[in-house]
Amino acid sequence: MRKIIFILSFASLITFLKTANAELVWNPVDGWQYQGDLSKTFIGDPDEFEQIRDLMNIARDAYEKGKYGKAIKMYRRVWDRHPGSIFAPEALYQTALAEHDRNSYRRAFNALTTIILGYPDYYKYNTVVRLQFSIATDLYGGERARYFWGLLPGFKGYDRAIAQYETMVANAPFSDYAPMALMKASELHIKLNNDIYALDTLDRLINNYPESMMAGDAYLMLAQTFARLVDGPYYDQGATREAISYFEDFLILFPEHPDVKEGEDGLAEMKSVEAQSQMLKGDFYFYKWKDLRAAKVFYNEAITTAPESREAELAKEKLAIIDTKMQEVVDMIRDSLVPTSDDEGVVDPTKF
Repeated sequence: MRKIIFILSFASLITFLKTANAELVWNPVDGWQYQGDLSKTFIGDPDEFEQIRDLMNIARDAYEKGKYGKAIKMYRRVWDRHPGSIFAPEALYQTALAEHDRNSYRRAFNALTTIILGYPDYYKYNTVVRLQFSIATDLYGGERARYFWGLLPGFKGYDRAIAQYETMVANAPFSDYAPMALMKASELHIKLNNDIYALDTLDRLINNYPESMMAGDAYLMLAQTFARLVDGPYYDQGATREAISYFEDFLILFPEHPDVKEGEDGLAEMKSVEAQSQMLKGDFYFYKWKDLRAAKVFYNEAITTAPESREAELAKEKLAIIDTKMQEVVDMIRDSLVPTSDDEGVVDPTKF
């Protein structure tokens, strides 16, 4: 029963905070102030409110002086010991800023995640999401965490950046940064030669955010990623057909995209590979099995796939040879037939 009452009370608190449309502000003279003067109503105990505000002021003063460790320690006391306080989400946000300034990207990101999950009505919510994207992008750009008072740099955190982008998409799927996060994650997957993961990320982008300004780039990157998986005309052409499909979708859906020429070149190359594969199949039936009909099917397929390619010209030459051979066979069969006309000395038994 107590648990239910606590949950209802906390929900009421959040709702009231939202409707109050008030916020915490800081200035060097008065320190942290709650605009609207509703803080004591929420905290209950005026003395406790002042104690928490003193901690916030000490933390901010330390931050302004570049003493990030002390600032983080004071802010942690606020959100750790007083999670229901109106100062808690602000303390987490300020913690993230301090951690970021001392290149502790993981802790900064985690503090912001706590705000998103625990304080969704925090008035700086959009700023929190933007800062998360900025932190992940720092790692994307090769920034490194630093240890031992900033003296020892860590390793580049590309994998961590991917995880942070994915966390953003999971926790804030409807934010403007979600499709951008997926795009950045896919670029890192490609950079790390994780093409399969890149395909999954890009596929989610075009399906979940088809109206995003990232969609055109995503289609082109999908096509190019499939193209990298193509092993040549001698192997399975599944990736080739997927690449062709996405190149065509890109050119149809985004005819004004600045990289249209790149898409056209990629499409022509993939169609050429597919046509070469059809030519190889046709040659197999033509030379190995002497099956002219089957060979003709594949040569025609090569022409249909890439009518303007060199392979199409070769296929036409092979088809001309096949037509000649087939005509020779027809002529030979016709000449070998037994004559049936009276003029050639054979009497038709049905005639009297």
